[in-house]
Amino acid sequence: MIYRPVLFAASTAFALSGRVVESFHKPSHLWQRKYSSTILKMNKMILESPSAERNKAPIYDQVLATNIFPQLIKDSKSDKIKVLELAAGCGLHTTHFVQSFLSSNKELGIEWHPSDPDIEARQSIDARTIQSGLEKSIVNANGWILGKSGGTACGDGDRGNVDAGSSNSGHDGDVADYEQYHNYFDLVMCINMIHISPWEATLGLMACAGTCLQKGGMLMCYGPYKVDGTAVESNLRFDESLKSRNPGWGVRNIEDVIDAANKEGLSYVDRIEMPANNMSVLFRKD
Repeated sequence: MIYRPVLFAASTAFALSGRVVESFHKPSHLWQRKYSSTILKMNKMILESPSAERNKAPIYDQVLATNIFPQLIKDSKSDKIKVLELAAGCGLHTTHFVQSFLSSNKELGIEWHPSDPDIEARQSIDARTIQSGLEKSIVNANGWILGKSGGTACGDGDRGNVDAGSSNSGHDGDVADYEQYHNYFDLVMCINMIHISPWEATLGLMACAGTCLQKGGMLMCYGPYKVDGTAVESNLRFDESLKSRNPGWGVRNIEDVIDAANKEGLSYVDRIEMPANNMSVLFRKD
């Protein structure tokens, strides 16, 4: 199955934003109780990911701030950089990357589209967005499907392995309904998905990036990889562990990932060595 996106409408629990709060001229004790209850519910929706907490700073500092955003800003013909983050998980990456970009770039804005097949992950992303006051820069999380949905950064992959269309994996959608996003994005990001999802999800990722990126736009994939069929001992053990959990998962050969990208009009640019024996692999749309 190829990339089949669908938009997700955010929960009504998030309707109470900072702008709405400011419209209350005479807040009552009843309103304060309702507001406190809404905040409590929102906080309960926020999920955590130890791996995302560890790698959010290295990914931004060593890849986005150094290798990707400077070039996109230089080439931009718009007043904002448009980013699609697939398998966005619990939203830790989303909010950290957007906050970091806004704090260091005063001339250009950013329009961030987080996406995850898991409805609980999407709720967490939207809750983190409101908690961080980033509603103007981060749109509601959507549930676009990449072939078969796989693990996400939320729960370090334990939440995944569900077929597209099941209760927590989004819904099937018609690509023709989303022509507004064809050739739309400057950057597509996918962190820690390829090894904890079926190979069909990687093919869907590449099809999505090939369709949605503007010419000259970038794709960044982060995670562990094999090179020429091998890797460091810890990643080989990780590969065995993943396959024991799900035969469709595993540390992929970087050559196979590059080949899948090439077939969708994406040229390999570079790979950047990252902490914990991971890599950031960069592609550009031809």
